[in-house]
Amino acid sequence: MKSTITLIALLSAAACAGCSMVLDDNSVVYSSAPGKYDYLDCKGITDRTQANATRTAELTALMRRAGDGAAGPFVSNLVYRDEYNVLQADQLALRQVADEKRCAPLVQKPDTLTPMH
Repeated sequence: MKSTITLIALLSAAACAGCSMVLDDNSVVYSSAPGKYDYLDCKGITDRTQANATRTAELTALMRRAGDGAAGPFVSNLVYRDEYNVLQADQLALRQVADEKRCAPLVQKPDTLTPMH
């Protein structure tokens, strides 16, 4: 009985694994709704871009940490990958709107400066 439940759980997990796809930066499977960010001005676009970048960094760290375990890559893709892909699509949409509105490019400051010797 216990082995049957384990088998069912593994098959269910394998079936759900296809729901989270690993996409590259050029993939168009995930996309933002057209006009989603058209109402933002340049400051709003910058704020939203920075918030997305922060959340993307958090998700990247979580996925890297989850990848350390035996089932880590599976868990990482199942739990975090969809949100990561949506954030990537939103970043692309924000860049496009910023270009259309001719906003100044976002220059990120380095966290620490190290002397170059």
